[in-house]
Amino acid sequence: MSKAIHNIDGRFMTVDEIAEMLHVSVRALEVRRSKYGGCSYQLIVDMYRDNLIGSRTDKWERHMVDGEWITLEQAAERVGVKPKTLRAWRSQNRDEHGIKPTLAEAVAHYRKYITGERKRYPGSIAKRYWVKGEYLTFKEAAERYHTTENALRSCTHKHNCSLNAAIKRLESRRTREAEKNILAILIGEA
Repeated sequence: MSKAIHNIDGRFMTVDEIAEMLHVSVRALEVRRSKYGGCSYQLIVDMYRDNLIGSRTDKWERHMVDGEWITLEQAAERVGVKPKTLRAWRSQNRDEHGIKPTLAEAVAHYRKYITGERKRYPGSIAKRYWVKGEYLTFKEAAERYHTTENALRSCTHKHNCSLNAAIKRLESRRTREAEKNILAILIGEA
């Protein structure tokens, strides 16, 4: 039994009494306190009362960001990224001891993009290929020749040919189909 006394709502209580009041085990209470950086038992009690932790239906971990306890999903909404982006950033930016930065640090990092302190880059530039006298990307070629990017990529891969050759194959196939349709119309009318 713990003998340390803690002030909870102006009343002095032991850890056992606090755990009993919250209907949790002493171990669960100590784990929560440790998880939140050794904060006061009063803060833990307040979080249980505000339903921020401890309910059976809400098992999401809470983090202190901007002075309030929020989930990873709520933090991601605030900065306009996906939760996995914040999770990945925290995992990739561990210190020399392997400890992840706090969620508040991750949110601060991504806020710099929102405020314009850091610039987001659009990504890699699509490669251009020589097609009928000009350079086009797969996307531009698909739009110009009325097909899909996947059809062009599939053709270049299947026939081990260039984008230019894939376009020529596409056009010759369309010409053959058009000729076949015209002949069918002429034979049908005769």
